[in-house]
Amino acid sequence: MWFIIDDQMADDRRIRRLPLATVGLWVKLCVIHSKGISMQAKDPAAYPGYFDKLDLKDAGGTMKQLQQLIDMGLMEERGGGWRPVYAEGICKEPKTLTEEQREARRKAGSKGGRRKAANQKAKQPSSNLLANGQANGEQNSGETGSETSSKLLEDSQAKTWHKTDTDTDIPSPTPPAGTAKQTASEAPDAFAAIAETYPGTIGAKGRKAEREARDLVETITENPVQLARLQSAVRRYRRAVNDGHVPQRQVPRLATWLRDQWETWAPEPITPTRQHKHTWNCEHVHQLMDPHEDAYDHTGSLREGNPSEWWKACQACADELNNQETSKEKQ
Repeated sequence: MWFIIDDQMADDRRIRRLPLATVGLWVKLCVIHSKGISMQAKDPAAYPGYFDKLDLKDAGGTMKQLQQLIDMGLMEERGGGWRPVYAEGICKEPKTLTEEQREARRKAGSKGGRRKAANQKAKQPSSNLLANGQANGEQNSGETGSETSSKLLEDSQAKTWHKTDTDTDIPSPTPPAGTAKQTASEAPDAFAAIAETYPGTIGAKGRKAEREARDLVETITENPVQLARLQSAVRRYRRAVNDGHVPQRQVPRLATWLRDQWETWAPEPITPTRQHKHTWNCEHVHQLMDPHEDAYDHTGSLREGNPSEWWKACQACADELNNQETSKEKQ
């Protein structure tokens, strides 16, 4: 199955009004949906006919971007999720292959596989040449046979040294070992890494453009969270340029991109959860102190600077809980 984008898509007013990152998300979601429809044709239970929030997250998108696509009429709600709206002038709705078309493709692939096997069989490997040379040598003198087999082996190696058996000679890639995220202080040179990844020009070393870009990187990466977001943004932008979603002629200098665009390509920042601070009147303190309330005197006024024994006991309990949680964080 093919997902086809119209060559007039860039001129459509709906596309022009969307941020570039949102347009890229739309393409990825359309591809995910098309693949699902293709799987559904073989197994109806393989795909429900729409993508959900997990698919949106895997595609690197946010609900804000999805809502932008819905507002422009490029996505619609369906079941428990969403599906693309194939608009004229932007893209064409994918068509599922019929059983006859799939059978024709299968036969064509099988025919090509048999032709490849026949070609490989016709090529005699060097080991067979060596065996034949040794057999011929046994019929003649031992010295002549040795020279013949060596000659055949050398000729075979000379003809096949540049060829590689892709099934056996190329080693499987070893995945890199996992590394912890770097903070700004741990990164040896955050600017060098960003500059190396960025798909556009940086500016001559020591000149104004390069110095400005270096200062911007330094300012952004003072926060380790922003460092990780910036690294992700540069990788996403480079991928978009390499894939042709961003024309190379539109790539600005690094300093301009850092000033105006990098947060558009960065993932949404994660808001840290606010830590609860225990007080004399919070529920955690009262769960501990209420069974003993009758043992304390309630006479006094906090406003007048003379709190009651009950308040003092509750506040002491709150301080103890706060100290315990602080100690756990330091461990």
